[in-house]
Amino acid sequence: MVSLRKIFTEKTLSIEDLSYLSKLLETDLSLSECFTLLKNRKNEEIFVQIKTKLDEGALIEKIIQDYLPKDIKAYVVSLLGSLSFAQALSISLSFYQQNEEGKKALLSSLAYPLILLFISVSALYLFDLYGIDSIFALISTFDQDLGLYADLRILFRIGVNIFYYGVLIIFALIAFYLSPKRAALLFIFMSEHFPNSFINIYYSEEFVSLLLICFEHGYATREALTILKAMRSKPVISLLAFRMDESLLQGQTLKEAASSSFYDSSLSRFIKIAAYTNDFSTIMRSYIFLARQKIATRMKAYSLGIQLLTYLFIGIVIIFIYQILFMPMQAISSF
Repeated sequence: MVSLRKIFTEKTLSIEDLSYLSKLLETDLSLSECFTLLKNRKNEEIFVQIKTKLDEGALIEKIIQDYLPKDIKAYVVSLLGSLSFAQALSISLSFYQQNEEGKKALLSSLAYPLILLFISVSALYLFDLYGIDSIFALISTFDQDLGLYADLRILFRIGVNIFYYGVLIIFALIAFYLSPKRAALLFIFMSEHFPNSFINIYYSEEFVSLLLICFEHGYATREALTILKAMRSKPVISLLAFRMDESLLQGQTLKEAASSSFYDSSLSRFIKIAAYTNDFSTIMRSYIFLARQKIATRMKAYSLGIQLLTYLFIGIVIIFIYQILFMPMQAISSF
C-alpha cells in the first residue's frame, strides 16, 4: 500500500510541462535536448532522474509513467501499447482537455443545486434531532394539548429521515458509479432499458469528440477506433469503439454500426448525412454541438428539479414549524 508520505512528496510533471514537451517532440530535437529546453527550478530534479534512467538504457515509455499527473497518466498508459510515446502524449493531452471541459460543464450545472440539497437536508436533520423537541418542551409549559402535534411530530421525523437518507443514498450511488468500470455497467443497463437516456447522449457525444480528436491527429477511422478501444481508463468509450469496429468488420455501413442502442439515436442520422456530403468531420461537429445542447438542457432540467424539490420540502417544514410556534401565541391570548 502506498504511504501517505509518498503520495504527498511524489513529484510529477505539470500539464504545462507535458504540453511543451509534446510540441518539442514534433521537431527533430532529441529527448535530452527537449528536457534541457524545458528544465526549470520546479522540474529540474525530475528531468535529471529521467535522463539518468535513459542513460542506463531504460525506455522513455516505461520511465515517464512514474512522473505523469494522475489525470493524464491513465490516458498515456492506455495508449502506449499501440502508439509511440510522442503520439500517445499528444493525443492524451487532447483527450485530457476534452475531459476537463466535460467535467467543468457538469460541475457548473449541478454543483450549486447538489450543495444546496445536501446543506438543506443536513440542516433539517440536525434541527429534527436537536431543535424541534426544545420547541415542544417550551409549548408544553403553556399547558397546551400536544396530542395532535405529537402525531405530526412523528410524521415530521419520518419525513425528514426519508428525505435525508434518500439524499444520502443518491449521493452514495453517484460516488459508487464514479468508478469507470461501474459507470460502464450502468451505461450498458441504461442502454438496454432506457435508450436515448441522458447517459447515452453524454457518452455518444464524448465518443464522437474523441474520435474527431483522433482524426485531427491524422488517424484514419480504423486506426482511430483501435486507439479508442485501447482506452482502458474509459471503458465506456472503449466499448463503443469496439462495437463500432466489430460492426464495420462484419460489413455493416457506418450508419448501420451507429444504429446500436448503445448510441444516441440522432447519431445515426448525422452519420447518414455525413456519408452523402463527404464532410464527416464538419457534420460530426454539428452533432457534437447538438448533443451538448441536449445535455445542457437536461442538466438545467435536473438542476431545476433538484432545487424545486429542496424548496418544496423546506417550505413544508417552515409551515409546520410556524404552526407549532403559533401555539404559544394562542395560549397567551386565551388568558
